[in-house]
Amino acid sequence: MDWDDLKVLLALSRRGSARGAAQELGVSNSTVTRRLDEMEHQLHTRLFDRTPDGYRLTGAGEQVLPTAEHVEELMLAAERKISGEDQELEGSIRLTLPPVGRMGFLMRHLAHFSEQYPRIRLELLTSNDALDLSRREADIAIRVMPAGVHPPENLIGRKICAISASSYVHRDLLNSDDPGNVSHINWIGKNPEGQKEEWLATTDFPDNPVRHAIIDLALVAEAVRAGMGMAFVPCFTAYRDPDIVRVPGATVLHHSDMWVLTHKDLRLSARMRVLREIIAQAFDEVRGELDSRLQQD
Repeated sequence: MDWDDLKVLLALSRRGSARGAAQELGVSNSTVTRRLDEMEHQLHTRLFDRTPDGYRLTGAGEQVLPTAEHVEELMLAAERKISGEDQELEGSIRLTLPPVGRMGFLMRHLAHFSEQYPRIRLELLTSNDALDLSRREADIAIRVMPAGVHPPENLIGRKICAISASSYVHRDLLNSDDPGNVSHINWIGKNPEGQKEEWLATTDFPDNPVRHAIIDLALVAEAVRAGMGMAFVPCFTAYRDPDIVRVPGATVLHHSDMWVLTHKDLRLSARMRVLREIIAQAFDEVRGELDSRLQQD
């Protein structure tokens, strides 16, 4: 077996299907199945059972898997070391950022970056998933982490801004005679039915009823605009929206932090370092939008 064979084994074990493995490896489905057939023929054993639910490792496959993972880590470590020592401002950078509203401002800065460094290619991904920086699923990640939580030791980066949150509602739902009394307004839930809404305890109105369940933050903001209830959301979701107002008297909390991260082996890479600085400068410009406590000073 060579490294390409081991990559097929790893991808199939993680994705559970030829199609998923092919997408991860950037090859065709037939290439994945052909390489697997060749591996099994070479080893005189089956590495995967083909079931209606997908590919499942056999006992032999489970014995091979740790070796494949070890080889993968050695190969990735070598790639990170080479990339980390690269002082040339050229090559590709895979950047992942959270799919939250108000991130479009970053494109202007990335466009300027691409003009300054024409030999650097950017690949942008939006995902809430914690893409593995060790496996080079991303080179640089912009991530939202709970307030006070720090990234793992194998990652380096900087906290580029704080994110505040509070209780927001459409102004038409407030009682004009007593706007601070919101006892008649329900919360918009964020979790599937049956799951505890732990965020309620951090609000000033924990006894108000919870109605609906909307998982996506952008949809929660749209639900508030439509008057479906009030929501505990990051303050930036209501920034410059005249129809969404903070509930009178609601506390503004330090909810989370925005970080820009990369693997420690890539800390010396010139192109990574330059892009991290550009990202930090971009977030400096919107710091007040992301942390509305700064506007209260």
